[in-house]
Amino acid sequence: MGLGRYDYEHRYRRRFWSGFGKLAFFALILLGSGLFAYQMGIEQLKGRDVALREEVAQLSRQKAELELLAGQMQHAARAAENRAHELEARLAREVPTGPLATLTQLVRKRLDDGLDAQRLGFVIENAQKPRSCQPAESKRFVLSTPLVKSGSRSASFANGAVTVTGEGESARNAQGQPEAWYDPTEPVTIRITAHGGEEEVATGLLPLHHSMVVDQTEHRFTVAAGSRSFVEVTADRCPFP
Repeated sequence: MGLGRYDYEHRYRRRFWSGFGKLAFFALILLGSGLFAYQMGIEQLKGRDVALREEVAQLSRQKAELELLAGQMQHAARAAENRAHELEARLAREVPTGPLATLTQLVRKRLDDGLDAQRLGFVIENAQKPRSCQPAESKRFVLSTPLVKSGSRSASFANGAVTVTGEGESARNAQGQPEAWYDPTEPVTIRITAHGGEEEVATGLLPLHHSMVVDQTEHRFTVAAGSRSFVEVTADRCPFP
C-alpha cells in the first residue's frame, strides 16, 4: 500500500512539473518573441525617424534653394524691367521725331545718292539765318607741284584782301614717272593769306572747305578739282558775326 501511493504521488508531481516546464518554456518563447518583435518595432521606428529627419532636412535645403532662386529671379526681373525703362527712355531721346525726323531722312537720302558726307556736314554746320552776304566769286589757278612751282599759281578775292595758293602731289604716268600737274586723288594743301599776313592752312582731299574771318568779314571758300592742273575756288563774304 505504501509503495503504490508513493508511485502515484511521484507520477503526479512529475506530470505537474513536466507540464509546468512546458508551460514555462512556451511562456519564455512567447516572451522572447514579444521582446524580439518589440525590439524590431523599436528599430523600425528609429529607422523611420531617421529617414523622416533626413527627408525633412532635404526638404528644408530644397526650400532654401528655391527661395534663393526665387530671389535671384525677382532681382533679374527688376533689372530687366529697369533696363527696359532705360532703353525706352533712350529710344525716346535718340529716335528723331517731327522736323528732326524729316531732316534725318533727307540727310540719309542725300548720302545714299552719293553726296560727300564732309561736304554735307560743312553745309549743315555753316547753315545760318539769311545774312547780307556778297555774291560769290569763282576763280581758278594752277596748283603747284614738286616739279612746277613757278608762274601764276594763286587767286585773289575781295579786291585783294585774301589770296589763295596751294600745292599737291605730282600725278604719275603709266611708267610711274611724275608729271607737271597735280594728282586730284591725293591730298592737297591750300593756303589762305590775308592782306595783313595772317595765314590759315587747310589740308585734305578735294573738295576742301574753309572759313576765315578778316576785319569783321567771314570769307568762306570751297576748293574743288578743275581741269588738269587747275583747282576751282568759290568764295563768298558775309558780315561776322
